[in-house]
Amino acid sequence: MDDTEKRLAELSQLETLTDAEMQELVRLRPPGTFQTLPNLLTIGVVDLEQAFLNYKEGAARSKHAYDVGCFIEVISLRLQHIDFWLRSFWVARNCKGKIFDAADKRTFGVLVADCERLGFEPSLVHRMRSFNVSRVDSIHKYLLGAICYDDLKPICDAHKGLDSDVGSYVREQFGVTWTF
Repeated sequence: MDDTEKRLAELSQLETLTDAEMQELVRLRPPGTFQTLPNLLTIGVVDLEQAFLNYKEGAARSKHAYDVGCFIEVISLRLQHIDFWLRSFWVARNCKGKIFDAADKRTFGVLVADCERLGFEPSLVHRMRSFNVSRVDSIHKYLLGAICYDDLKPICDAHKGLDSDVGSYVREQFGVTWTF
């Protein structure tokens, strides 16, 4: 194994890369290995700094909400993370240069269908649709008496990790994170 292969192996093992390490990793990998997801402003991000802060704390907030029994919050945060990745996928794949306006009001179900038409992984589409049915049936009908609050916990459990799986799939499809 030459020095380049050794360094590539080292960088590939790191969970978190500095900007310089990421640039080095891109340089060392074969051409075409990495692509770039769209500029975050094209998916409807309003404030980049705040969006990154919110995204970074999302997993911890979701775990905390689950631990203290705030299951509607867990479902809502999960929905927002999945929506973020679906928007990234849609903008990167639509081949028409279309972007999301900050005021875009596309529903989650429509966004899932739009991404499915662009080749999104069918098993994940199925899981997202199941999650969406559970979400609508629970959150939107909670005050109507269709479900008691404690019954939201099994819904959270049934869809645990979906947001992470969707994010991983999108990152695998496009390699490097975002442009600014």
